Amino acid sequence: MKALRDRQRRIYAQPDQVHKIDHHGDYYRVEAIHLSEPSLQRTPVIYQAGSSGRGQTFAGRHAECIFISSQSKDAARKLVPEARKAATDQGRTAAGVKVFRGLTVVVARTESEAWDLFNEYVLYASPEAGLAHFSSGTGIDFSGYGMDEPIRAVKNNAIESLVKTITNPELEWTKRKLLNQLALGGRYATVVGSPSEVADAMEEWVRETDIDGFNLTRTVSPESFEAFVDLVIPELQQRGIYKTAYAEGTLREKIFGNGNAHLSAEHIGRSFRSHAHAAV
Repeated sequence: MKALRDRQRRIYAQPDQVHKIDHHGDYYRVEAIHLSEPSLQRTPVIYQAGSSGRGQTFAGRHAECIFISSQSKDAARKLVPEARKAATDQGRTAAGVKVFRGLTVVVARTESEAWDLFNEYVLYASPEAGLAHFSSGTGIDFSGYGMDEPIRAVKNNAIESLVKTITNPELEWTKRKLLNQLALGGRYATVVGSPSEVADAMEEWVRETDIDGFNLTRTVSPESFEAFVDLVIPELQQRGIYKTAYAEGTLREKIFGNGNAHLSAEHIGRSFRSHAHAAV
């Protein structure tokens, strides 16, 4: 359905093109008319998070953008091509998947000021609360561990990739190491420094791991985002590696280029048709 928006005739849409949703599935039922017109993208951009075997298989079939939280470049270098291969295994193109790494940034005009800010944030953060949250994601009860006791492998239905990472004996994760990692309460890697130092770190990650971008987390909102916009973005723009204006089009076109407003031709979502309105 395409809206007419005819103000003179006071007609917003063609009534015969407004279809009732009549879905009776295993998990929910819908019998109603949607309250807004279809997106110009038809299907919203599909994001996915999860690096386990099951997560990668699901992402390869459905995701257009994938969030990862690898703490090391070695882990990311392994994960990124696996994510793209999962897509090509489903008959899609590797370029049809964008990978974004989670990152916490503490930035100020100088490195010294940035570390002062980081230390101030630490005073208000709770690594113990972060560990409790991390426990819920991994299904591991850390209260039974000594501070320097290696985290042991477990079998559960929690976030598989996290469990594999922190129980990998080569990485030597302990409760103390986890608490240090969670100094700001979150589990993403943290970059602290001046605008040029932050830009260097981000450039290095892109160059060495083939990620497509970053999913920035907030420490203090909106302060953390404002500092990034005011200090880091101009540095990235000066290096010619970040846009100076938004591209035209929908979000999908901004990510994948103009002419790509809809799901790509090889995406499984393009094969779906409503039985009730297959000809629409």
